[in-house]
Amino acid sequence: MDKMNDLEMRHEREVHFALDELFYSRTDKRGVIIAGNEIFRRVSGFEWSDLVGAPHKIVRHPDMPRAVFRVLWDAIQKGHPMGAYVKNRAKGGGWYWVYAIILPIEGGYLSVRLKPSSELSDRMMKLYSEISARERAESLDPEASAKLLRKNSEAGGYPSYTAFMGYALAQELAERDRRLGRPVEPRTRMLADLNEAMGRLTSEQLGLLRSFEALQSVPNNMRIVASRLEPSGGPVSTISENYKASSVVISERLRKFVAGRDNLCARMSWEVARALFMLGCTRIVGEMNTILQSEGSGGEIDSATERTLLRGLERHGDEEARKAMQGASEFAAQMKQQSRELRRLMLGLDTIRVLGRVECGRMRDASGGLSATIDQLDAFHDDIKARLEAIMHLSEEIEQALTRYLRSLALAA
Repeated sequence: MDKMNDLEMRHEREVHFALDELFYSRTDKRGVIIAGNEIFRRVSGFEWSDLVGAPHKIVRHPDMPRAVFRVLWDAIQKGHPMGAYVKNRAKGGGWYWVYAIILPIEGGYLSVRLKPSSELSDRMMKLYSEISARERAESLDPEASAKLLRKNSEAGGYPSYTAFMGYALAQELAERDRRLGRPVEPRTRMLADLNEAMGRLTSEQLGLLRSFEALQSVPNNMRIVASRLEPSGGPVSTISENYKASSVVISERLRKFVAGRDNLCARMSWEVARALFMLGCTRIVGEMNTILQSEGSGGEIDSATERTLLRGLERHGDEEARKAMQGASEFAAQMKQQSRELRRLMLGLDTIRVLGRVECGRMRDASGGLSATIDQLDAFHDDIKARLEAIMHLSEEIEQALTRYLRSLALAA
C-alpha cells in the first residue's frame, strides 16, 4: 500500500504539457541560460529572473544518471549535435520527461525538446533507473556509467549511440505525428526506413565476422584429420594448407570491411547516423521557429533574435544532412562493390572446398572425420555467402534511398 501511494504521489507531481508543444533554451559555453521560450518557462515553473543567468542544471533532476550528461557533453564539446531522453525537475519538486536535441552554436549551445511518447521512451526510462542504481551502488564514475549507456546501444544492433539517438528521434517524431493526426512527413518516413535498413546491415556485418572467425579453425581440424588418414604431405594436408592460405587473404580484406575503428561499414554507418539525426533536428528546429513566431516578441526574451538564429540553424542542418547523405551514398556504393569482391574471393575458397569433398569421397570408409569437417565448411560457406549477398542488397537499398532523396532536394531547389 505504501509503495502504491508513493507511485501515485509521484505521478501527481508530474508536470503535464501538450504533445504539440516544444521547449527551447539557449546557453553559453558554460551552460548558463541566455534565452528560452514561454513553454520552457511555464513548465519549469521558474520565472525568467530565476532562469536567465542560471546554469541549465537548475532544471536537472537528481534521478538522471550522470552517464547521459557525460555522453552529451562529449559530443557537443566536439561540435557534434546529440540527442537524449532527459528527466527534468520543475520548481517546487515536480518533474517532466523530454526528448532533447542539443546543437552546438557559436558561443554556446541550443536545445529544442519535445514530449516523448513512443514505446522506446518507456524502455529508456527503465534503463536510466537501472544505470542510476548502479552508479549509486557501485560508485561508478561518469565515464564508466557512460560505457553502460553506449553498450546498451550496441546490444540493440546500433553501431553508435548517435545512431541509436537518430533512431529514437525518428520513433518520437513518427509517434508524435500519429497521435496528433498528422500525415507522415517524408523526412520522418525516411528516418524510419533507413534506420531499419542500417540495423539489419549492422546485424549482417557482425554475423559475417563471427562466421568467418569461426571458419579459421576448420583448416587446423582438417590437418589433424589428414595426419590420421595419410602420410605427411598427402592431398588432404595440401588442401588444408591451400585453404588456410586463401582464407587468411580474405580474412584481412574482411576485417578492413567490417572490423576495426575506421572500417568501411563503420564509416558509412556514421555518415548515415549523422544524416538521419540532422534531418530530424532540422524538422524540429523549423517547428520550433513557428512556435516562437506565434509567441511573439515580448517580455524578457527577444524571440525575433532567437528566430533568426533558428532559421540559420535550419539551413545549416539541411546542408549538413545533405553532405552526410552524399558521403553515406558513396560509402554504400563502395560497400556494394566490396561485397561483390569478397563474394568472388569466396568462389576460390569454394573450389578448394570441393577438392576436399572429392578427396573425402575417394577415401570412403576411412573419411568419417574428414566428411564432418567438410560439412562444417559447407555450412560456414553458405552462411558467409548469404550474409555477403544480404549486405550487398542492403547497401544498394540504402544507396538508392539516399540518391532519391538527394535528387528530390535538387529538384526542390
